Amino acid sequence: MRRYLYALLVVVVVLLGATFTYRNSQPVEFNYYFGIHWVAPLSFMLLTTLTIGAIVGFVVSLAMIARMQRRLLTLRRETRQLEQEVHNLRALPIRDAP
Repeated sequence: MRRYLYALLVVVVVLLGATFTYRNSQPVEFNYYFGIHWVAPLSFMLLTTLTIGAIVGFVVSLAMIARMQRRLLTLRRETRQLEQEVHNLRALPIRDAP
């Protein structure tokens, strides 16, 4: 049942995107610094902006994930050392108190 809902959601999003593209197919100008000039349909510019934003967000999240992975490896190493210390302490013979 969940697959059908996802499929329906995908169809609705694609239809909305297609109708948006059809209704906004007029060309628009994009002027930026350093003489960058681009003329393209509005829907294509929005799709390009969305794609660039998703890529930038993904790259930024990769840096955060890499930092978290390094921290996880450090903590696992510390945990192994502490477990080894506990094992060594348990292996010591128990002395009788005087």
